[in-house]
Amino acid sequence: MKRISRKLGLVSENWILPVDNYMGLYSYGIRFFGEKMAVDLAFINNRDIFDFLFIGIPYVDFVVKF
Repeated sequence: MKRISRKLGLVSENWILPVDNYMGLYSYGIRFFGEKMAVDLAFINNRDIFDFLFIGIPYVDFVVKF
């Protein structure tokens, strides 16, 4: 993650899954910060996904601190 302002950051996550001799996935997007909540708007992608949807599969994540 790289914070670009007090309430906004760029995020990337990368995974290696043990499926069919290991498959890699990566995501990239933006994270909005609030007082007690963070929201990610991102895309998940890899070589297979890129073949039919070059930008990736949309992904939304909410984290609430209570």
